[in-house]
Amino acid sequence: MDSETPTPRATRQKRTAGATTDTSPAKRKRAPKLQVVRDVEPSKAVELKKATEALSMRNVSAASDFTFLQRKLYNTLLQFAQQRPREEMVHEIPIKQVEDNIGHTTSNSRDYLKKVLVSMSQTQVEFDYKGESPGRKSEWGIANLIAEAYILEDGQTLRFSFPPDLKRRLLDPAIFNLIDLRMQYHFSSFSALTLHEITSRYLGSPMGETYRAHWSEWSVVLSGSATPHAEFRDFNKMLGRAIDQVNSIERRFRITPHVTKLNRKMDKLWFKLETLIQPGLDLGPSPELVSQDVSKRLKALSLSQKDIAELGMTHDEEYLLAQADYTEAQMRKEGANVASPAAYFKAAVANNYAKAPTQQKAAETGKGKKPAASKSGDKAKPAPAPSQAPKAAPSNQMADLLEQWGAAQREAIRAQFMVLSDEQKKELAEKYETELRKDDLAYSQYRSKGLNTMVINCLVAIQFQERFPETPSSETLLQFLLGSAKI
Repeated sequence: MDSETPTPRATRQKRTAGATTDTSPAKRKRAPKLQVVRDVEPSKAVELKKATEALSMRNVSAASDFTFLQRKLYNTLLQFAQQRPREEMVHEIPIKQVEDNIGHTTSNSRDYLKKVLVSMSQTQVEFDYKGESPGRKSEWGIANLIAEAYILEDGQTLRFSFPPDLKRRLLDPAIFNLIDLRMQYHFSSFSALTLHEITSRYLGSPMGETYRAHWSEWSVVLSGSATPHAEFRDFNKMLGRAIDQVNSIERRFRITPHVTKLNRKMDKLWFKLETLIQPGLDLGPSPELVSQDVSKRLKALSLSQKDIAELGMTHDEEYLLAQADYTEAQMRKEGANVASPAAYFKAAVANNYAKAPTQQKAAETGKGKKPAASKSGDKAKPAPAPSQAPKAAPSNQMADLLEQWGAAQREAIRAQFMVLSDEQKKELAEKYETELRKDDLAYSQYRSKGLNTMVINCLVAIQFQERFPETPSSETLLQFLLGSAKI
């Protein structure tokens, strides 16, 4: 656009006369800064004709979960294969193109790509077409996500194929939802991306609403787990975040959930679409593996950016939020001895202390069946509790040492607080009131009952996080051991 204005053109002619070789590189360096996706949106859309069967895939595998990164990768492979000749059974895609579409370009992405592909080859999903009319027949099937995958010798090419019959259904679908893969950049959880893919299909439909199903079926579809949430209230937390994210990103419509009750229990769930009069979608390239809000929350538990990135590659955002809820609840308990929030949170993630939907449950119960809607409307029974009691981090030496160190620091902070005068305590509480507000329960207690035990525990935790934003180094722990005469 600069070349159309008189002044830059005149300048360009002067420079060309003097030094042609010097001007050309300078112009090329500036060009990428001006090139943004939304300026060329119609011609640059990365369109996927996603078959309706694939929109509501349900994980039934006892081997692994269907994760956020897997869904983005699966969409990328489908979109690429749809552009290839129909008779081509095995496809080869540049890994750089894969990374660009899924927003994952870390230095160790090749190794992690291998892990994701292994998991995808083991993940089985059910495909079920949801017809809109009573006369339309439904089709059902089960298959692995991919049949095979290879990273070629050059390290830059991925060779893959789909199961033969599944390939025919997914690569040339009769009924599909047209999806722009650039949307994947903007979502940060499996549940939000899946919800958007499903609901956007019904934009412009006569009824303007999705199919209706028991909430436990939606739980499996939107979580990627083979088992539903144990309670509707747990599912509702994930659902609320997914709806908020869809409505904040999507400018053509907004969605609202609707649910019926049967025998005073939550039963059928569906979503209505309200069409909005808005400009086109803003699809700028800003991929992120973990959203800023979730990253900020995990940093408050003293996790480093590296820890957050690694957890984001192996766990869905909703699962991490469930474990964060559990960790924070334990920290607020009276007499809690969570010395290292980071270590405790990692233990919660590894052992699923929050009992969030995850494939570990299916493995324990030995059930990978589709959750059926109960005729009586009863909720799905909770899965068995993890074998490890969620009271402390794993009893390895480092976790124990972190707990001891953290307990000592918290006790020191508590002792300093208790010797303050009432006026000084009040001033300290006012100083950290902004942080207290982030904990609804503790703040309500503070407003109604003043500095009770729960509020003091919360203030101690806030000061601990302020003083020790990172996990202590090995040298710090060694000094702690020496000072405590524990060796």
